[in-house]
Amino acid sequence: MLSVAKQLFKDQLTEKSKKQSKKQQTGYSKTLGWVFVSKDFTKETTKAVRTYGSLFDVSKDYTYFTPNTFYRNDLRRLSTLRWINAMSIDIDAKNGENEGMTLPDVHESITQAGLPMPSLIVQTPSKGFHVHWFLEQPKRASDKLNAHYSRVQTRIAEMIQGDTNAVGPERLFRLPTDENTVFQSQERVSFDELCEWFQLIQEQEQLDVHTYKKGFSKGYESILKHAAVKKILEGVRKGQRDTACYTLALAYKAAGYDEKTAEEHLHNWNKKNTPQMRQIEVKRKVKSAYRGRFHAPSAQKIRELSGMLFSYVIWEEAKPREERTYSHIEEWESDVLAFIRSRGGKVSGSQRDLADQITSSVDANKKIPYATFKKVVARLEEQEILSKKVSGKGRGASTELTIVNEIKAHRTQSETSNKTEEVSNEINGFNSNTIKDTVVGGTALPLSTGASLALPKAKLTPVSLPTYSTVSKPAPIPGNVPIAFVSALYNRSLVDGRFIFRAWGKIQLAFKAFGISYHSIAATDDYLRLSVAAVAATVEKKGSMIAGDFQGNESFLKYLFGTMKGLFANYRSDQITQFVEAIEGLGDIQLSHVGMELEGELKAASVVDRELIVMKLAEIEREQSARQRRKHYHNHSAFDLNSSLNQFKLFMKTDD
Repeated sequence: MLSVAKQLFKDQLTEKSKKQSKKQQTGYSKTLGWVFVSKDFTKETTKAVRTYGSLFDVSKDYTYFTPNTFYRNDLRRLSTLRWINAMSIDIDAKNGENEGMTLPDVHESITQAGLPMPSLIVQTPSKGFHVHWFLEQPKRASDKLNAHYSRVQTRIAEMIQGDTNAVGPERLFRLPTDENTVFQSQERVSFDELCEWFQLIQEQEQLDVHTYKKGFSKGYESILKHAAVKKILEGVRKGQRDTACYTLALAYKAAGYDEKTAEEHLHNWNKKNTPQMRQIEVKRKVKSAYRGRFHAPSAQKIRELSGMLFSYVIWEEAKPREERTYSHIEEWESDVLAFIRSRGGKVSGSQRDLADQITSSVDANKKIPYATFKKVVARLEEQEILSKKVSGKGRGASTELTIVNEIKAHRTQSETSNKTEEVSNEINGFNSNTIKDTVVGGTALPLSTGASLALPKAKLTPVSLPTYSTVSKPAPIPGNVPIAFVSALYNRSLVDGRFIFRAWGKIQLAFKAFGISYHSIAATDDYLRLSVAAVAATVEKKGSMIAGDFQGNESFLKYLFGTMKGLFANYRSDQITQFVEAIEGLGDIQLSHVGMELEGELKAASVVDRELIVMKLAEIEREQSARQRRKHYHNHSAFDLNSSLNQFKLFMKTDD
């Protein structure tokens, strides 16, 4: 318990309390924080501690604690938070929710979500789990940060089957003990990394149901008539009730029913469940659905609950670019590149001045927003189309932007210009409609429990659901995925941004198993080549869309993960073999010098492959030890030979 607390709170708690006289001399600390502990969730049993000794003492009588700390010891509120130390999720197992979930299931859901490995997992008496990601550096609490923390926390909870009602950085979680700690690691995550994950998830869901407008929306009226939804309306078993109730409430909401009518329908539906939910729980689920940010149900949840194929789209009139409030970022990319090219391929100045000079190619009165300009530059830099150099600081800073890859730049502009034509001509004909989401319809195929969603096998036809809807256009590709990796999938017709995002997540997790940080993968040519090779090997085994033998997302992604780990293990082995061959030909002084250089690299703040350096140092030690043994053996053998010769000469003299 104490070791975990010190890893989490660091210098926010003290070993012992300060005396009042000491406080008067040094002043009150602005870095320390109070940890609240509680016997249950009532205010009467809450106690605040600020020393490790006190925390250890009360852990015998108290059950819960706050992973984040406060600047007041009398009030546990968002407004009194001082430091945010961890991202914590409650996976509840009460009332049949997540029944039978095991630790491997938790790890699998975390991996599937593309999240980093947690620092701590505690199991609760009800067989639920509290999952904690300790932050590399604590974040100073603020109203803005607290709000975004809750948004990220809610999204993580949704992705790993956590309790979306148990959110907020001020919440209590179960105190870790030797008995209830089921997983612990030295992994740490930056809050920025979690925010980037959240942003990618939001981009991934751009084609989901967020286009629904308040009230009734055309296209959703038939959702309750679909066979998959009808099957859920027949009642569900224990362990599915909460999810089913919330999903159906969103279905009623999307279909235009008011909250009161939806609640009446769901109370009648609840009578078909075995066992039934409490009426208050039905009411809460409906309230949560109607007052939350989701406007329609998840197609994936409907598939899981019904065991049947289900998807839906909403058709909405597409506005010309000049009539849109915000243009697609790809279109602004084209305008930024055109502006730089018109200045000879290189521009310089303050970023605000540069942004102020760029106008829309279809509306000269419309300028690129400054925030959008920064995003566009970052995306083009990530794709290695632009290079950015900043000189100076503050208001006097100057940014130089240079087009470094004209081929990619022209490709980006041509893809942007062709995208609208492709969507209108190939998908919608000449009716100027744009598909926004996935549509209710299609054949409902019953599936056995746990079976994958599969289509009938036919020649040149995928044997599983494709990586994107055959009706709607693919989701956009996340900007942080390297272009080489995207191309490796794109060239094999695996073009959906959501699938590419998940595939890159598997690559990142595979490297993470060897201690390689996410940002190092894209920055290292050898690692990118290995990632592309992993895609090629996986496609050879699991098929591709273009060949019509694709075996399904999950099968492909799992094989990709294992292949990437195997390729990197072989790569590391080859690196060590080559290193050993190289040092065998070095002299003792050169060998020692190489060892010193490696030790210097190991002390650096950012090391790409720390484990490889450690392995190389071990090989140097082995080589040095082997040389010492050889010298000792040689010297000892020479001494024995000289000794034998001397004895022989003495013997000959004696014989004379």
